[in-house]
Formats: sequence, C-alpha cells, structure tokens
Amino acid sequence: MRIGPAIACLVLAVVPAAGRAQDMREAALAKETLRALQATSFAKHREYCGYIGFDRDGQLRATVAEPGTKAGCDIHRPPGWRLTASYHTHGAFDTDYIGEIPSDTDIESDRDQNINGYVATPGGRFWFVDTVKMEVRQICGPGCLPVAPHFYKAADGPVAQSYTYAELVKRMQE
Repeated sequence: MRIGPAIACLVLAVVPAAGRAQDMREAALAKETLRALQATSFAKHREYCGYIGFDRDGQLRATVAEPGTKAGCDIHRPPGWRLTASYHTHGAFDTDYIGEIPSDTDIESDRDQNINGYVATPGGRFWFVDTVKMEVRQICGPGCLPVAPHFYKAADGPVAQSYTYAELVKRMQE
C-alpha cells in the first residue's frame, strides 16, 4: 500500500514507537471529524467536542460532536465504548483568547480520563495531546485544517511545534 505525503507526516507525528495501525486510523478519523466541524465552530463562536473509540461492535468511530462554550465542553461518555481519545475545536478566532495551542486544562482533562486527545485551532493547526508523555505536538501547522475568518497568525505570538505540560502551564499564565 502506498502512503501519500500528508498521511506519512501524520503517521510520523502521531504513531508511537510501536507503530500501531489503530493510531494512524485514529488520527485520520480525528482530522476528518475536526475538519468537518471547523466552519460551525467558527460561526457559532464555540468549541465542539467528542470522543474517539471503539463502539459496542468494536468499530473505531467518533461520537457526534457536542456544542460547548467559548472555552470548553461538557461531553458525555458513550455507554459501551472503549475510549481512546477526545477531540475538540477551539472555536472562532479571538484576540483575547490563546486559541492556537491546546491549554493545560485540555491535557489535564484527557489525562484524568486516561485517553489522548486531538485539537483543531482557528488557524487550522491540528494538535495531538499525548497524556503518556504529558505533552502536545502539532501534527500539522496553520492551514492544515480550515482557517477562521479574520485569523491573524501572529496574534498568539510564536507557536512552538510541541509543548510539555509545564510549558503549557507557564504559557497560559503569560
């Protein structure tokens, strides 16, 4: 099977050393799910959140996204699923909100549920939240996913390719 360049980057950025096929499918599912949510998230100025996991039939799926607020969601765990990750958008572009990186709360929430996560930003970045290493990594940068109207790339200052949990805590306090 031939893997295209976009998928190859996705595989290298997300798949753990063991290289499980599930991780490649999970990341691709998260990316497509978030791509489909971006326009609604921008228009409604709110986050949309859900889970990825194995349903009662053992199929890897994403739950239907639930609308949240400007800065979070209260999502419901689907009964009978074995969850592997969360996913959420960061809503519309807002100069008063650091929206281009996952927050310390994002990583804490996933860690508390013993799952990883995926985040889409207003600038179209796609992030992986790794709760084993307690870090976040960009899978792909600005414009990888749909970009919010009036997005201004430098509004949040420099954005690194990855952040440790400690770096996220510090960045959110700035």
